[in-house]
Amino acid sequence: MNGTDNENVPVDAYTIDYEASNVDVNLTMTSWLGTDPIRWSWDAKLWSWYVICELVTAVVGIAGNLLVIVVVFGRRAKCRSTDILVGNLAIADFLTSVLLIPYPQVKSIPNTWAGAIFCKIMKGNYLMWTSVTASIYTLVAISFDRFFAVVYPMYFKRFVNRRLMGFVVALIWVGSALLVTRILVTNTTDAVEGQCIFQRPSAEHQISYGMFVFVVRLALPTVVMLSTQLVIARSLHREAARFKSAEISNSIAASFHSVARSRIIKLMFTVVLIYILCWAPNQIAFMFFNLGIIPASYLRSPPHRLLTVIAFCNSCVNPILYTLRHPQFRKAVREFFRSSPSTARPIFEDLESLKT
Repeated sequence: MNGTDNENVPVDAYTIDYEASNVDVNLTMTSWLGTDPIRWSWDAKLWSWYVICELVTAVVGIAGNLLVIVVVFGRRAKCRSTDILVGNLAIADFLTSVLLIPYPQVKSIPNTWAGAIFCKIMKGNYLMWTSVTASIYTLVAISFDRFFAVVYPMYFKRFVNRRLMGFVVALIWVGSALLVTRILVTNTTDAVEGQCIFQRPSAEHQISYGMFVFVVRLALPTVVMLSTQLVIARSLHREAARFKSAEISNSIAASFHSVARSRIIKLMFTVVLIYILCWAPNQIAFMFFNLGIIPASYLRSPPHRLLTVIAFCNSCVNPILYTLRHPQFRKAVREFFRSSPSTARPIFEDLESLKT
């Protein structure tokens, strides 16, 4: 996110930086702990290409994901598991987009608890990385949801309900917050310089942390989503073979099956592909950086900024994908803007309903 021009930036805060000018805007605030004044100094920013790209990504992400949130949860009585997870994905991407909005770069900061919170939460990008991680693992949860709906439909109907989905959503957010707690430990304030500083760990710790981030943010989610997608495709292919052997290829059941196979495979493949294309270059470069393969000059370089822009584009792509590839979502959007009565079906239908 913001603030990575400071040389004491955490290396895992793969975010977009701002050019600083020599113009200072000094704001005087009253200390929350006493009567002594606190002086905050802010740098003016230049609207470089990557700042403009960041702003465009943020605006598109806010508008698109807000639409998904309103449309999905506006039909709360009809929400099923997939709807709830898609709504949570939109919330995570919406928060990520909000946190991408450019704000003035802080130049000096007081050594108070207010300054410490700013360094850890905003400068250290704790909230942003929490929402990014929640977005990633919501995609994983959607993959499992669809896997059980297709491969084990009877167990899915029996055990998957709103209460379970509420627990899964809560677990995703708590787990995501815990996975990025390193930021809270390594980011603090310098009482002498009035700066946010990053306490650099040992080289061995940095290598292990780089591998951990690579596994958590890219390798594990990608393997899970591709594996579940493969099993879903195989299951639907077997059913198609049974339909054909029973000579009911023109029946209603076969028709529903054909729709299910086409939508599931194409939509899930597209979601996984976009996620990999957006995040893989950024996270691979970050891993190489921690391994020492990529030099320190990579940070804040044009390639670093470009890969960062591409990575965060993932937060605004999903609403566009739903609109282009999911007819039921387009219908729900039309009903929302026309204030028409909504249909009885959920927007993102449980997949077993397409197989019956």
